[in-house]
Order: sequence, then structure tokens, then C-alpha cells
Amino acid sequence: MTDRSPSYGPWNYMLLLLLAGVWGSSFILMKIGLFGWTPNGTPVMDGIQLGLLRICLAGTIMVPIALRHMRGLDRGTWMALAVNGFIGSLVPAVLFAWSQMRMPSAVAGMLNALSPLWTLVIAVGLYGTMVRRRQVYGLLLGFGGAIGLMSLKDASGAVHWSSAGLLVLATACYGLSINVVRNRLTAVPAVAISGLALSMTALPAGIGFIASGGMAALTHHPEGMEAFAAVVVLAWVGTAAALMLFNALIKRTDALFASAVTYVIPLVALFWGWVDGEWLGWPHLLLGGVVLSGVRLVAKG
Repeated sequence: MTDRSPSYGPWNYMLLLLLAGVWGSSFILMKIGLFGWTPNGTPVMDGIQLGLLRICLAGTIMVPIALRHMRGLDRGTWMALAVNGFIGSLVPAVLFAWSQMRMPSAVAGMLNALSPLWTLVIAVGLYGTMVRRRQVYGLLLGFGGAIGLMSLKDASGAVHWSSAGLLVLATACYGLSINVVRNRLTAVPAVAISGLALSMTALPAGIGFIASGGMAALTHHPEGMEAFAAVVVLAWVGTAAALMLFNALIKRTDALFASAVTYVIPLVALFWGWVDGEWLGWPHLLLGGVVLSGVRLVAKG
């Protein structure tokens, strides 16, 4: 670990909110990528295909950046980059899209708030990170709010626990990746981390997308182009650009502060879900306030 003191200035708070807006909008984009503009119609592609296409597009656009930063890296750095690319990006992209085949985009966004808990557990377990009591309280408060949001029924009276396991696993992947960036990649610029990690996943993801019938799914569905456009925005803005900002935030602050972005994401996802006609009641707003209270405690440390 580095012993550099992290900074929590106003620009870092602004960056955190910007990331929350981008990533909170990712779930409605995934919904459009999966179903086009007719959520109750035939899916354009399945979640695995969408996740693979998303990472293939994001990795491809990052190749020029990767080529400028790939020299002089040792084996340990390459291993850490592989963890960041495959476990921190590819696997969660597939898991989130796969689960969203069966659950509302707003609920999927809520489950992101579990990431800071995994970040804390992994930081303490693997790296011996010391955390302040206030941060622990904030994590627990945010986790409790997220669990409450998960337990709320949708308009049909269903609680989507069946898909929650996939998303819990995805947030665990995020927690590991955040710690790897903070503890193993401190000497690598944030833009290089994103470029190298994503570019190494582009070819495997592209092969997987084609092998799974993704091209045929897009070309044969009447809303294939609309779905593809949503995935392009999701890949280039919500994945490639946002990951560069996120890695910069981790390096400027610490893993716990950076992972607190996932506390704000549910509120953005809820907004887009409401715009799209997903059911939203006062309990969502109340529990969202609980989540934001956890953000403040974690950020203040």
C-alpha cells in the first residue's frame, strides 16, 4: 500500500457525483439494450450477449491508449491489470445485464450500494486497511438502506430476490477490483489502467459475443439498431470514460471513498426508472435518504 495521504476536496465530491450520474444511467441503457424501446416485447439480445458486446466496444476504443502505456510493466502489474479488466469489468458487466433480464433497472441500480461493503471487507482482509469507526457506521447504514430497497415489492407485487445473487457477486468483483487499483497499481496512471485493463478484454469479449449469436440477434430484431446504439453509449461513456474517472478518483482519495459512488447510483437509477414508468413509492425515497446518509459518513471518514 501507498502511505500517501488521500485528499477529499470539493473536486473529488463533484467527480463522485458525476460518476454516480453516469453509472446510475447505465441501468436504463442496459434495459434499452436488452429490450429496445418495448420492454414487454421480445428481447433484442440476452444479458450475456449485452455484457460481452459492452466490454468489447469499450475495450476496442481503449486500444490506442493501451498501446502508449504497455511498455515497461512487470508481471505483477499485468496480473493486477488482468484482475481489473476481467473481474472488475467483464464479469460484472455480464452479471448485471444477465440479472436485468428479470428485474427492473431501478432495482438493479440499488444493488450497487453493496460494493462498499465488499470493498471494506477485502481491504481489511487482504491488505490490513485501518478504517475509522464513522466509516464503518456509514457502510452499515448504507448497507441497511440497500437491503431495505431490495426488499420492496414492485408494481406486480414481486420481490426480485432470485436475481440478487448475481448482483451480489458482481459487487464483490467491484470490491476486489477497487482494492487492486488502490494497492497494486499506484504507479500506473489512471488512464493507463483503464486502457490496458479494458483493451485486454476486448478480443475475448468480442469472440464470445459472436459465438453466442449476438450479431444475428441484433440484425434480425426490428429494434436491433436502437439497442446497439444504447450499448455504444453504455460502453464508451458508461464504461470506458467512467472507468478512467473512477480509477483517478481511487488514486486521488482511497478505495472506500471511491466505492461510496455506489451509494448515490441507486437514486439516479430510481429517477430513470420513474421516467421509464417503473413503479416508485415513498419507501424508495425514504430508504434512498438512508443510503445518502451512509455516503456522508463514509466520505467524511
